[in-house]
Amino acid sequence: MYQRKSPWLLWMIMLGIILFIPQLSIAKEQTQQWEIVNPSGVIETKYFKPAPRLTSLEGKTIVLRWNEKHNGDLFLNRIAELLQEKVPSAKVIKLYEIDKSTIKISGSANESARIAEVIKGLKADIVIASQAD
Repeated sequence: MYQRKSPWLLWMIMLGIILFIPQLSIAKEQTQQWEIVNPSGVIETKYFKPAPRLTSLEGKTIVLRWNEKHNGDLFLNRIAELLQEKVPSAKVIKLYEIDKSTIKISGSANESARIAEVIKGLKADIVIASQAD
């Protein structure tokens, strides 16, 4: 025959658990170790002589570079139209049409250097780039 246990025993067990569990979470106290870091850092500034500024675009080679962001090519196409209209003696090169491998956001220094070499090979006097977000 089944005997029903008294509810006080169940309550005592629950009380014991409630009182005992917090004791398990108390660990041996340890001294915290902190490392202070100055986020400002030190930046070494290197100065260089900038390229001489162009006084005119007459007879210059102008390279237009697009990194494939939305509508950047439309912007550069319009720039090309305006340049050909205002400075007919300038040679306008759309890099994104002559070398499709340059239509990208350069994700590394090596890729940026490669694209710079392509532009250097075109003997550009000025480069106009479009990010166009």
